[in-house]
Amino acid sequence: MSLRLDADPARSSALLDQFESNWKPQLPGISLLTELEVDKETVAEVSRALGQLYRRKVLKGQHQSLFDRWPGCVAVAMSGVAAHDYREGTFWRYWWEAIYYQELAGQQDAKAWGQAFLNALRTFRLPLFSERSMRYVGPILMHAGIPTFCLERFFNLLLQRRSADPGLDADTLLAWAVGRENRLRGLHEPAQWFIRYGTDHAVDVIDRCFDLLDRLRAGDHDFDGLGLPARYLDQAQALFADDRLDPGHRTTTDMRPRRTERPRLAIDPFGQGVRIILPPVGDTPDGTARWSVTVDGVQSMVKSRSMWLGTAEAAPSTSYAIARPARVAQVSLYGAAHESEIGIVDSGDPLLIFKENGDRLSDHLAVPPDSVWLLHPDDREPVADVPLRTVVTGSLPIGWDGWRLVQVALEGATWIGLSGEQTRRRPVRGHSKPRVITGEPLTGVTTPYGSPVFSEPPAIWLPAETTTTWLVDVRPAAGGDSVFSDSFTVNEPTEVSDALWSEVSRPILGAFEITVRGPIGRSTRRTVFIAEGLTARFTPQVRLFTHGGLVAGQAAIEAVPGMAAEPALPTYSPAEQKHVVTCSAGHRSEPLIVAPPSMKVLTEERDQNPQWGFGPVRLVTESFDEIESLQIEVPGLSTLPPMELLVGGRSVQELAPAGRGRYSLKRAQDTIAQHRSAELVLPLAGRAIPIGSVRPNQLATGVSDQGDHLRLEGCVWVEGLTAGIYLCTAPWREAKIVTVKEDGSIPLPPDLVGAGPMHVRLSVESPWFFSEWPRWPHPREVIKCETAGQYGGADDEERLLSGYLAGANRLPEHVSRLDRLWTIVDLANRIDYPSAARRIEDCASLLRRHPESIRFLPDAALPPDRAIVALVTTGLAAAGVDNYLETDDRLWRRSPLVAALLTGPVLTGLAEDSDLLAEIEAECGESAAAILRGEGDPHPEAGQFDRFAELMDRRSPEELEQVWSNAQLVPASLLDRDTRVAAARQLFDERHRRDGRMLSAKAADMLREAMAIRVTEYRGLEQYIEARCHPQRRDGWVSLSAMSIACALIARVAARGHEGCQHLEREFRPLWRALSKIAPELTALDLIRAELLIAGRVA
Repeated sequence: MSLRLDADPARSSALLDQFESNWKPQLPGISLLTELEVDKETVAEVSRALGQLYRRKVLKGQHQSLFDRWPGCVAVAMSGVAAHDYREGTFWRYWWEAIYYQELAGQQDAKAWGQAFLNALRTFRLPLFSERSMRYVGPILMHAGIPTFCLERFFNLLLQRRSADPGLDADTLLAWAVGRENRLRGLHEPAQWFIRYGTDHAVDVIDRCFDLLDRLRAGDHDFDGLGLPARYLDQAQALFADDRLDPGHRTTTDMRPRRTERPRLAIDPFGQGVRIILPPVGDTPDGTARWSVTVDGVQSMVKSRSMWLGTAEAAPSTSYAIARPARVAQVSLYGAAHESEIGIVDSGDPLLIFKENGDRLSDHLAVPPDSVWLLHPDDREPVADVPLRTVVTGSLPIGWDGWRLVQVALEGATWIGLSGEQTRRRPVRGHSKPRVITGEPLTGVTTPYGSPVFSEPPAIWLPAETTTTWLVDVRPAAGGDSVFSDSFTVNEPTEVSDALWSEVSRPILGAFEITVRGPIGRSTRRTVFIAEGLTARFTPQVRLFTHGGLVAGQAAIEAVPGMAAEPALPTYSPAEQKHVVTCSAGHRSEPLIVAPPSMKVLTEERDQNPQWGFGPVRLVTESFDEIESLQIEVPGLSTLPPMELLVGGRSVQELAPAGRGRYSLKRAQDTIAQHRSAELVLPLAGRAIPIGSVRPNQLATGVSDQGDHLRLEGCVWVEGLTAGIYLCTAPWREAKIVTVKEDGSIPLPPDLVGAGPMHVRLSVESPWFFSEWPRWPHPREVIKCETAGQYGGADDEERLLSGYLAGANRLPEHVSRLDRLWTIVDLANRIDYPSAARRIEDCASLLRRHPESIRFLPDAALPPDRAIVALVTTGLAAAGVDNYLETDDRLWRRSPLVAALLTGPVLTGLAEDSDLLAEIEAECGESAAAILRGEGDPHPEAGQFDRFAELMDRRSPEELEQVWSNAQLVPASLLDRDTRVAAARQLFDERHRRDGRMLSAKAADMLREAMAIRVTEYRGLEQYIEARCHPQRRDGWVSLSAMSIACALIARVAARGHEGCQHLEREFRPLWRALSKIAPELTALDLIRAELLIAGRVA
């Protein structure tokens, strides 16, 4: 039926009646209106009919009857116009053209049509997207998906990101896209809107488009199973044919990237707490994966090692516990170009939501109406539009004091957030999604990648609130053709099982990716490993601790005919926790990890990364007070008895558990201080199970060089005794970790023979996980081995640097690896104290000749509190760097202090949409943006020691701790007021100690000289010094925080060539260095702030 503009109203009504009856039963079965396949001509015809009738009914004041009679037509036409006709500008322009109402349209018409669209969504129970701004246009654009005109840029963005990161998936891309405001600026506004606010729908559309583009790259034009609107497919093929997409090399082979696991945030509610899961890594030459994990600027190395190199084919998954609330983490494999950024706590919305399995639910996704874990500050309660039912309360490590972890059920809720004004409401939304039904996994059996193993092929459950079509695809996870692909239209919940596997040879062995797609936003994708018919039995059923580790055990692995398991009866010594069993079926062979159920223990120390161990722990008397608790877990037991401390075989104290097996060792400190040694045991099954021991840390009295090995003197050898060898002539080298032999000898690697003085740190290592060895140990932790020689080096430059440290030659004039000089500056006092001052000045002199050497400081991996000291010590905190590089922008994520100095030359007059400004604002907050706009610092007094600080000075340490414990539970941006106040607290705590007293005595003179900045061309900056000063005095400890910003401003003015400030900086440098040592956080923040203030004053 075709309709002219002047058609009879009755004909228009008949046309709308026809389409309304056609669409009405289909609309409840979709998620977005764009899924209803309506071509452009039909949309235009329906729009004209609606426009003709609207014009007539408006004149009679009866337009609401039009909306009530044809809600489906209203919704489909409006979203269809947005999808097909949009080019640039606002939506209403195109709608008035579609209904031929341009000359008459006003604000009241937009309101009427917008409200009609929302009412239609309610009628058909479609998503309202009401949590976003743009009350009417927002939902219309969301239901249009990506308009056809916008698809070219959208597809190219996906291809560009996939080219840079071949394993990129939809969720990771969406997290990247919403991580910075300007990352989507190359897209048209409707596409930006859909990606930013589309939640699950955006993830699903991106995922399907990735599949579409991957198939085009592979020359595969079979688009069955994608479930995308036809206009997406047509546009992609047309763009591809016209070479307007860049899909890479065209080939007929399967180029679809294999999906890879990525580092992710998760919660262990009764153990590690908040942690980063580091995925398995294949293709590691020595079977060891080395991860760099940087949390709020503090870098750590995390290792994972395959115990079966060449068999398991991968270093297994491991985890890194987040010791305290933090804002962001950067994770990468050493030597890899790609870096994952993981947001942790958002200061604007400090609610972390985790799925029932512990995985973090991305902030840009809607919350499912299920049970979820909520992590939040204790002073803000979770709120929703219905009462929340608490399922269970979790436990958190000591560094998360002031936070609460609770599992709640969200039945009936439509949003959830935190109490307080302007709280963000996370939508709780979701029709039932398809489920992959697996049954219970095999106990104690996983893949080398840590995935569960199932002995029965899974089924698929398809929901059907209304008649719905589901597209199902099953294919090997390693790649290849589908083993099943079909569609199912169901009007009642349906389970599909046998049909999925009818074409697969039996018994089934291997990993399969199962994808179920239906209405957009309701897809399911899951990878399942199947070893059909496999069973595992264990003797004993649970391995408990013994003095040597775990009690010996055995597994019995039984396979069905057609499958073999080798070995079928693996045995486990006390030191073995798992074995590889190879399963074979036909031409397929897969390694599996078999680990019998066993008890485990976790030692919790403040600011440490705790790991689960599978044997008694060895605790050191001298550091016992640093240990917070032991967490013990025994499979099958939800409650555990009190733990006993035995001295001389006699029980001297009992420790009752809190929650699920968490034993506070703080209550045992007095007992250990009195007795020095003790045994920790747990009465279980009528036995005293050894949990650990406490012993003094006298493992050796000295060490000597014996040529090809070191010899420990007075060695007390224990199982697991390990030496970390730190080379004084090459301190930039990672410590060599060597097992100590029973005779107390330490075999030296060939490159350490004759390599000069060494520091040896001894530790008793657990066989169950890698310990994190310090970059360089504290002097009280080491035994020094004084011996002649120098490190041979990997090249001439390293050999000469090592020779310099050994006293064999002068410092080379030319050094390319400047990060090694930064390491010498940092560690000189620990390596050789008598020579430290000379070596620091030698290196500093060379570094100052090359101010761009600041760029190498992050490569030295100095902790942030030592990096600021190194910058001040060398004088490079007052250096000007002229050779800005675009790659310096990314340093704002890893090392904001270094980034501020390197990007300083281009900070003045930054465009509002620049990538650099986005990086700065993401790290430093709105205060930094305000400063760079020339508006000044909104919090110049933050960190001031005023009359309130003087009142605090009179309080006891216990009272102070009570006050501070309630401060800044939520980590904020670097220049946030609360961040500065917390940094000043560090300085406040040092006010009466040696360096604090020395600085206090010189404060008045120093501030008086610093105020000379007011007679320079930088006049006006002195106001920031005055804002930190006490209202009535400028002497004593109350002026310490003012000294910090004064030194920073003087240094950054000096960097711009002002001779007077250069003289003052050199004069103040010893004081500034002492200040940076006792208050590194405030010193670093003030240096960043000074650079921004100078750049912003001429904005």
